[in-house]
Amino acid sequence: MAVGRRWLSRTAAAALLLVGGIAVPAGPASAVDPDPKFTFDVPGTTVPVGVSKKRVHLKVTNLTDETPSEIQFRVRPLEFDWFDKATVDWTERAGSGECDGDSGSWYCRIAKDIRPELLPAPGGTSDIPIDINVRGTPEPFEGTFEVEVGVAWGENGERITDKKTFPLAVVDDSAADLSVVAPDVKQSVRVGAGGRLETTGTLHPGETGAVRYRIVNHGRQAVSGVTVTLRLPEGVTFTRPPQECAVDDDGRSTVCTYDSLALVPIGEDTEPNDDVHSAVELYNLVTVPADVEAPVTLGGGTVQVEGLTEGISARATPEPAVLPANAVAVPAADVDASDNQDGYAVVVAAQKDDDNGGGGGLPVTGPQAGLIAGAGLAMVAAGIVLLLARRRRSVAFVSGEDTTAS
Repeated sequence: MAVGRRWLSRTAAAALLLVGGIAVPAGPASAVDPDPKFTFDVPGTTVPVGVSKKRVHLKVTNLTDETPSEIQFRVRPLEFDWFDKATVDWTERAGSGECDGDSGSWYCRIAKDIRPELLPAPGGTSDIPIDINVRGTPEPFEGTFEVEVGVAWGENGERITDKKTFPLAVVDDSAADLSVVAPDVKQSVRVGAGGRLETTGTLHPGETGAVRYRIVNHGRQAVSGVTVTLRLPEGVTFTRPPQECAVDDDGRSTVCTYDSLALVPIGEDTEPNDDVHSAVELYNLVTVPADVEAPVTLGGGTVQVEGLTEGISARATPEPAVLPANAVAVPAADVDASDNQDGYAVVVAAQKDDDNGGGGGLPVTGPQAGLIAGAGLAMVAAGIVLLLARRRRSVAFVSGEDTTAS
């Protein structure tokens, strides 16, 4: 009897192990790196004397394969002897997220319900606006400020933080000061009436998106034109390059020369119908390969801008004009070239399968099918083992003339 019971207990244990081993496979590895990483930077923190406000951007790059659930960043000056000369502030109307504090020290929070468009996609970068406000009597000075960034992944993920210091300088320089910001490409587009772009949804393989970039002149001198050097991520191609652009043989880079795109210092009086502006947004249509495996983030795109001048004096407003054939515009001086280039990525989403209502939904395939099949096999195997155990128990407990199993 003891031998029979041991055999039965071992059989039952084996059945449980079999059921557990087949029906409950090991869970898949987390999509997030065990040690999620990110980088951040704040370029363009040099301001010419006489400019009262300059918008810069905190650029947070996500190095993992999952979109963060939250970004929180804090900004504070490291010396207070320049506090009455300039401040680093969050932008108006919650442009940087949910913010609180004062000009001395403040923080902002970005989450799924608070400016979710500022959460960087896997491999992507978010451009979070911050303002530098120059106060008091305009005069040169130098200072530093600290930015601490914390990023979390998942609903209850641990926040990983890092901090850096950045210089803030006001310089006596009357040159132009161009900056460019190119957000990641996430949407498909089409050209609508009047040449305006219309968003048609999430960008999928084989569809067309637009590399948009905003150029602003924060300096004290105008430029008569702008050159843009644009490089695409690998596999992405130009859809319809403007006539001002010359595409290289590799098909991934182009130089666009806008001779008559005059940009005056920001804050100068401009009329909406004028051909002279202090800021302009341009775009180039691009197409994603139809055979790319999505979801995927195609990185490595860059936009670089350079001002052109024809000897324009400071604070002068140039008249838009096309240069003669024998004239060449020369690069204009720039107060701070650190924000003349920006990187971007093309974020491609996977196509969603359509449910046409036939048969109550799509067939189950892949890991789910394996799980269901495994559970079924486990139940069959467990039944066979228990049946054998039952038969064994009937033989082990028969005694003498009694043929009734206990």
